[in-house]
Amino acid sequence: MGKLHPWVWAVGIENTFIGQTARGERVLDEFEITQHYQFWEEDLDRVRASGATMIRYGVPWYRIETSKGVFDWSWTDKVMAYFDRHRELVPIIDLMHYGTPLWLKNEFMNAEYPQLVARYAKAFAERYKGITSYYTPLNEPFVNAEWCGWSGTWPPYLTGLLGFGLLMNQLCKGIILTVQHLKQVDPDAVMVHVEASKKYIAADESYIEETHLWNEIRFIMWELIQGRIQQGHPLYTWVLDHHFSHHDLEWYAENRIDLDIVGVNYYPQFSLNVIGKETAEQGQIPRAVMGSAKDMIDIARDLYQRYKKPIFITETSYNGSVEQRVSWLEELIRASWKMNEEGIELYGVTWFPFLDMVDWPYRTNGLSFQENLATFGLYSLEEKPDGTIHRVKNAAGERFEEELRKKSVFI
Repeated sequence: MGKLHPWVWAVGIENTFIGQTARGERVLDEFEITQHYQFWEEDLDRVRASGATMIRYGVPWYRIETSKGVFDWSWTDKVMAYFDRHRELVPIIDLMHYGTPLWLKNEFMNAEYPQLVARYAKAFAERYKGITSYYTPLNEPFVNAEWCGWSGTWPPYLTGLLGFGLLMNQLCKGIILTVQHLKQVDPDAVMVHVEASKKYIAADESYIEETHLWNEIRFIMWELIQGRIQQGHPLYTWVLDHHFSHHDLEWYAENRIDLDIVGVNYYPQFSLNVIGKETAEQGQIPRAVMGSAKDMIDIARDLYQRYKKPIFITETSYNGSVEQRVSWLEELIRASWKMNEEGIELYGVTWFPFLDMVDWPYRTNGLSFQENLATFGLYSLEEKPDGTIHRVKNAAGERFEEELRKKSVFI
């Protein structure tokens, strides 16, 4: 058993920003839809009152860099000044949470994307150095590549596993350049490399070999940015088959970066996936089945054994009733202790999102705010007749705060 140590309790505010509407979609800006731009200070006050000491917090690139090389920091200045005043709440800045600026043609597949996202990151760090040193260069590259490059749901609307590979290559090059630029500004910057955790199981025995491959593909971002995919690597042939070149792999080896913190996003409803005919033979995205706290521990263990870096559960929650959220929170607390006792270096645990959110199909389904509400939060969102969205602490929020008040738990 490892030495017991305290871990950080964090929260996050959902901050997906998809601003493009070329195909008639609605803008998917969670801060706008949930009125966080309006009530940001009250929301952050609630976070501080909860006892959380860190927050995953996104900044909307598409609103900041309004045209190429022109930055509007007016809103971000106010929020970062808040964090400067309230040093007890440390932000982990989500620099990229899916969306690109509206002027960037072909979005992630623009040849300049890796350089442009790094330039934006550097501009942010130069402006706010000293307020925080914690960054997520890009949130969930795997899901980003699924939605933008495999399913064709988000810009640039590529499809298939080839599209997934093309997107992943662009995203990972952007991550490396972002880290390089951030470290130039702040050599002590801490990178929390957040990924959507996956665990794959076989539909039946005939798919065991394919499942083994997918349980390697789930680590592709971490493997690429560390320059580990070379001849003899389990993913070497796969990446060459999906539009990575030998030159790409040489570039990753020459520009490899070390991991600071491994961020694990685990949702029991989404993170356990089945490999069967649909994926192995038809190229479809694997279907999700209900997972458990044990699956989360298995994923964290796999990552810790592989990389020997601190593990941060950077997102977890349950989309359901308040009772279901409380139940998952209880499981999460027990699982955190088990990881700690097992010797997994657990840096922190994040309930995400802190507030309810609108589900991503809002972008295309034409349904109302209420019909698209995803009930993950410690605070419920309630739309009033005048259109104002109220925040109401629920029983999961009460239980979260109760847990965080247990200051003597590690004595």
